[in-house]
Amino acid sequence: MIGYGRQSIDQSDLDAVAAVLRGQPLTCGPAVDAFECQIRRISGAPFAAAVSNGTSALRLLYQAAGIGPGQRVGVPAITFVATASQAMLLGAEIVLLDVDPTTLLLTPEILDACAERLDWVVAVHVAGRMCDLAGLAEVCRRKGIRLLEDAAHAFGSSRDGGERCGDCRHSEGAIFSFHPVKNVTTAEGGAIVVRDPAWDRRVRQLRHHGIVRDGFCGDLAGNDAGSPWYHEFHQPATNERLSDLHCALGASQCLRIESFKRRRAAIVAGYRSDLAGLAGITAPALAPGQDPFWHLAVAQLDWDRLGTTRRAALSAAAAAGIAPQVHYIPLHHQPVLASARRASSLEGADRTYRGMISLPCYPDLDDAERYQVITWLASLARGVR
Repeated sequence: MIGYGRQSIDQSDLDAVAAVLRGQPLTCGPAVDAFECQIRRISGAPFAAAVSNGTSALRLLYQAAGIGPGQRVGVPAITFVATASQAMLLGAEIVLLDVDPTTLLLTPEILDACAERLDWVVAVHVAGRMCDLAGLAEVCRRKGIRLLEDAAHAFGSSRDGGERCGDCRHSEGAIFSFHPVKNVTTAEGGAIVVRDPAWDRRVRQLRHHGIVRDGFCGDLAGNDAGSPWYHEFHQPATNERLSDLHCALGASQCLRIESFKRRRAAIVAGYRSDLAGLAGITAPALAPGQDPFWHLAVAQLDWDRLGTTRRAALSAAAAAGIAPQVHYIPLHHQPVLASARRASSLEGADRTYRGMISLPCYPDLDDAERYQVITWLASLARGVR
């Protein structure tokens, strides 16, 4: 089955993981530091902390930011549910924002038109295409809103002028995901990048049970503080560490990130060329002014014009050995957020959802497999009314 995404593993990745098994610590060891160094190199972020997955990264970033009860967090309606749910778990109220139906992104104009009070807004970079962070940051400054980034799709993306995804020049922090379908993988894993060293220290405490190594206040501190075994817990926390095995894989993958990026760009360019003459099908839109790392190749299909439905079309795709996906069901249609406050009618999110599908896009997708996808799409176009 040709899925929408898949990891690319070679011998260098196997060797990197095997080296950890042969001698290094399996957790809290040097492979973690090496991977975090690669994250800083690629993103340009001042600080980076690897964690167990992208969802954990969101929650820990929100905790480091102090998000909690009484605060409102603006989240675009087109994103994975974790962008909103992790703030909800901390007691914050979600306000759903619309997106541009062509780019799937929150825009400065949409944020500026929001009449709801917001304390924070999370800019979500979708499919590898980056938001206009400078424009969003300007609106945030005028409205007294603070800005974070969900960059789960965009590790390695950049914009003109030297802006790199996750460099935190316009936001206070961002997260990445390293799930197997993402731009590089650690199997499961994520990272938090921030610009404030105090936030970095907070994140590192929170990912490790909340262990505190200084600023002691416990009743044993007078006698034992400064001893090698002594530590304290000042609040409940969880274990969100990423093991050295995962980090060794991630660091190895980072050494090939440019080749991964070029291959995905070639696949998206191929789709744009091959789909240009097919009525009722719109290829993934260009991203002027930036150099995206295409995590997804999102096409738009006019089901009425094609004379079919998405359900029927994806059933035919499965029969042809192809498994596209839909990213995402708008958050206001998810039961967990059905009663969430909405900044508008969210028509842009609904419009893009009606026709979107994510086509197969990953480095090991070969030309024969891409031709198989195009053949399926061409069969749909033959039914155009």
